Amino acid sequence: MNKKELHNDNTSIDDKSLKDVINENYLTLDDIKWLKKKRWFKRFIKIYKRELSKRHLKKPVNNDIEDKNNDIEVLDIEPSNKEVIEILDFTKTMDITDIKDITSATDKAKKKIKIEKIIWSVVITICSIALLILLVILINWIIENKKTEDMVNTINDVAQLEEVTTTTTTTQSVLEVTTTTKNAMTDYEKYANMNMINVNFDNLKNINPDTVGWLYVPGTEINYPFVQTINNDYYLKHSFDKSSNKKGWVFLDFRNNIDNLSKNTVLYAHGLVNNQMFGSMRRTIKKSWYENKSNHIIKISTPSTYQYWQVFSVYTIKPESYYITTDFNTDDEYNNFLNELKKRSVYNFNVSLTTNDKILTLSSCYDDEKRMVLHAKLISIINK
Repeated sequence: MNKKELHNDNTSIDDKSLKDVINENYLTLDDIKWLKKKRWFKRFIKIYKRELSKRHLKKPVNNDIEDKNNDIEVLDIEPSNKEVIEILDFTKTMDITDIKDITSATDKAKKKIKIEKIIWSVVITICSIALLILLVILINWIIENKKTEDMVNTINDVAQLEEVTTTTTTTQSVLEVTTTTKNAMTDYEKYANMNMINVNFDNLKNINPDTVGWLYVPGTEINYPFVQTINNDYYLKHSFDKSSNKKGWVFLDFRNNIDNLSKNTVLYAHGLVNNQMFGSMRRTIKKSWYENKSNHIIKISTPSTYQYWQVFSVYTIKPESYYITTDFNTDDEYNNFLNELKKRSVYNFNVSLTTNDKILTLSSCYDDEKRMVLHAKLISIINK
């Protein structure tokens, strides 16, 4: 066996940064280039020591490295064997002179290092891709929120919203020819002097001809025009101006007719976490919202009418189609439907219902597993 000399003159910048490692551990420059970084060298030493220990159980590793200036023999391995790494300190402390043991431990250690490097590369690649995807989603989410916010501002500019005062005298004749009961009249008289929302529907229809009404829910941020098309899918992914937007818009069920109300008129919108669309409807199950009675009257304005709707039920439920049923074969079927909706409510609104009543349903997502639902009964329609 011959003594090897270390030649550091030809080392790269990275190699020179490991000069101490070379001197202290008697590694060749080729070995350093293979290991690349100190963390892989340290990992290699750990595995290498463990592998040698397995082969010489009665000769435990001496972790105290001998001074590099000591006269330590250097194993002279054939240069053609590129996989061999000479680590004198560890082989010396274990008093191992069998080249096969050393090369075997070295090969296994290097193999494990390579596998670990591959695994780490895969993990880092996957994490990088996942991070990139999340970043794209986040950027898209911010952009779409901004577009929705800009659309809301545009709508508020062109809608020319104003409050219109109504009186009992001007609306009683309308109530007499619409579905109403004595109790409904009492509800009407209680809320008859509330202001209604007047909207410039001509301007809104210039942006989107699908516009059919305007919805306002007190105690929330729901104050939007709503649209209607031939299905219940389009406005889940399109904004008010029909541009592609996953935030969607508020829309009327395609089975309904806002000028000829069904037993159940249904409006949908996404429950966005930033409270846009029906996101703020989550407030309706809070006690503070319920205790403020002025929140219980929902207002709808259409090109031809003003409408009052009185809330009688709010709740969350797993996805189903029962509560969005729009027509019923018999009064008994409808009566059972109304009773079921009242039972589901988080609060008792003390609102009476009969089969003569027509109701409004607002449906949205509460979270990934539940829907947020609000029901209100019609108490007044005022012709414009």
